[in-house]
Amino acid sequence: MASPKRSIWKIERFRDQHEGAKNDPPRNGFFVPLPSSALALGILAAIVIGASVFVWTAWPRDPGNDSAEAGFLRDMFVHHSQAVEMAMIIRDRTGDENLHFMATDIALTQSTQMGTMQGYLDLWGLPLTGTDAPMTWMGMPTEGLMPGMATPDEIAQLESLPVDQAEVLFLNLMIRHHQGGVDMAEAALERCDEEHVREMADRIVLLQAGEIDAMNQMLEARGEEPITDPLPEHDH
Repeated sequence: MASPKRSIWKIERFRDQHEGAKNDPPRNGFFVPLPSSALALGILAAIVIGASVFVWTAWPRDPGNDSAEAGFLRDMFVHHSQAVEMAMIIRDRTGDENLHFMATDIALTQSTQMGTMQGYLDLWGLPLTGTDAPMTWMGMPTEGLMPGMATPDEIAQLESLPVDQAEVLFLNLMIRHHQGGVDMAEAALERCDEEHVREMADRIVLLQAGEIDAMNQMLEARGEEPITDPLPEHDH
C-alpha cells in the first residue's frame, strides 16, 4: 500500500503538469477559439460584404447604349416625328371638325412622348441617335423605312391632293403608321425591363389601337373600306 506522502506527491505533480499545460502557447495545427468580440466582428463583416454584393447585383442600372430600351426610344422618336408631320399637314387643311381634332390630338400626344423619350435618353447619358440600323433592337435591322411609315411622295401628296382626297389618304397612311407603332411598342414590352419604358410602350399600344378604330370609322363615313388587315409582310 502506497504511503500517504507518496500519494500527496503524485497529486501535486499531476496538478503542476496540468497547470503548465494551460499556460503553454498554442501549437500549430490546432484550432484556437476566437474571443467572442472578434467573432462578432467577423460575422458583421461577412454580413456587410454579402449585403454589398447583393445590392451591387440587384440594384437597377440605367439601360446601356445597345439596350432594347435605347433602341426602342430612338426608333419610336423618328416614327413619331413623321406622325406629327402628317397630322399637322392635314390639321391645317381639313374642314372636318372630327378629323381636325384627331390630327391635333395625335400631334400633341406624340410630340409630348417624343420629349419624354429624349428626356430618358438624356437621363441615361445616351445620344438621341445610335449607330445601329433602325429596328436592330428587334432583331429586324432595316435600311429602309420602319413599319408603317409613309414615303416622301405620299407625304407630299397630303399637301398637293384636293382636300377630300388628302383626308382619305391621311386616314389610310396614319392607320398603317399606327399599326407599325403598335407592333414596335408590343416588341418593346417583350424585350424591355425598364419600368418607365414599359409604361410608355403600353400607353402607345392602347392609345394608337383606339385611334385606329376611330380613323376606320372616319373612312367608312367617307364611303371607304376600313383597314382591318395587319401590315403587309414587307412592311415588317
